[in-house]
Amino acid sequence: MTIPDYGAPPCDEAMFRRPSASRVSHLLVGGGRDAYEADTNLRDQLLDAFPGLEAAARIGRIHRTLTARHLAQRGYRQFLDLGCGYPAPYPNDPDIHLLIHPLHPGATVVYVDADRVALAHARAWAGGAAGVHHVLADLRRLPDLLDDIEEITGGTLRRDVPIAVLTHDVRPWIPGSDADLALTRLRAWLPVGSALSITHATADFGQEVMSKLTSAYEEAGIHFLPRPRAVIAGMFGDWAQQGPGLQPVARWHADHPDKAAPELASAAWAGIAVKPSGRP
Repeated sequence: MTIPDYGAPPCDEAMFRRPSASRVSHLLVGGGRDAYEADTNLRDQLLDAFPGLEAAARIGRIHRTLTARHLAQRGYRQFLDLGCGYPAPYPNDPDIHLLIHPLHPGATVVYVDADRVALAHARAWAGGAAGVHHVLADLRRLPDLLDDIEEITGGTLRRDVPIAVLTHDVRPWIPGSDADLALTRLRAWLPVGSALSITHATADFGQEVMSKLTSAYEEAGIHFLPRPRAVIAGMFGDWAQQGPGLQPVARWHADHPDKAAPELASAAWAGIAVKPSGRP
């Protein structure tokens, strides 16, 4: 099939003259792919507002690696990474398929992002690895993607087998309520036993710092909305929270190297929940 773009914005010359959330996030974890002056300027403004932002980004990236490995060790062989962004800038932080395939050689990994350039880098980095797919899509068009995903993956992503979904540092960047409706549809679509991993920025650990950060993004024309714990918990619906429940990102995994860091160092909540049986 010809794969649609599912609402991904076009790539035009103007997008390289304004800062990009994807490029700035990549800069914050030590990457420099496609960074332009507008991106480095915004990064510097963000660090003025929150000097710990690079550490928070690194904490989140480590959590992503630990989560993918944790879910693979629990037997998950199908992964859907919503908002995958740029590939990791260093070899000790491998992409999801590189973590999964040694445990499950036949595993399927679907990377999804609305940033065309970031996804192109992710596709090139994967090098055509078996079972790996890359799809352009805005999270608000996720229901449309779900309707097509079995065909897109040639039937390798199956709904009769549990799927592990990662939505890390994604929802704060998407305006409007359509993304919440898409998450509701996602939970309904996923088979019983599927896992949903979410990280989401919050002001619960430092209202003043996050207010400054939000203002810096807004002045750059980028939507960014941290949310409180109760709202983030609602994104899991009635799914069963795993492990320690909703926690500051660095404290979810017992082996996270920054587990002892203060809550503000994470600047976000993290949770993993599993879909219970008895759902239509």
